[in-house]
Amino acid sequence: MPWPDLVGKRCLDIGTADGFWALEMERRGAADVLATDVPTPFAQAARARLESARSGVRYEERSVYDLEGEFDFAFMGWVLQMLDDPIRALKAVRRVSQQLLLLDTISLPLMLVPSPLARLDARRDGGEWFVFNPRGLRKVMELGGWSVEEQTGVLRERYFHRLDWKHRSGVRGRSCAVLASRADG
Repeated sequence: MPWPDLVGKRCLDIGTADGFWALEMERRGAADVLATDVPTPFAQAARARLESARSGVRYEERSVYDLEGEFDFAFMGWVLQMLDDPIRALKAVRRVSQQLLLLDTISLPLMLVPSPLARLDARRDGGEWFVFNPRGLRKVMELGGWSVEEQTGVLRERYFHRLDWKHRSGVRGRSCAVLASRADG
């Protein structure tokens, strides 16, 4: 799935983590980029990285539920699975952005079921709340008020940071991307 044209657009990176996608949006010509994340030591390192990169990317510690402003495009990477209320989060993004590119982990075992599904407490260690099958990811986007324009199949990581059996077998390390516009226009 190709990225939308970002030249001259106001962009939002939700759950910026290390700031990679915020810097990528700036590199692709965005007029303004705001990177947000919740306050954590990892987020503090991201803020320092963005400031040292000599970029125009702004950074704010802010929950997805508390977003403000007006943006043409938002990117949300591997955030939805970490939230206790993914539909509320998608509605919050819809209030501030016209378009959303979502990248999130999907469950291969749930793909075997033909209906839209999500599994609660996916990792059973408190690190994730939900993981979806691709149909479930599309459905949660629609319930959040988004009109899906395009969706990828399973995206497999090319490089494994961990070589445990869960990554090699595909139980972890699988993602799906969804590009959507606000359903109201």
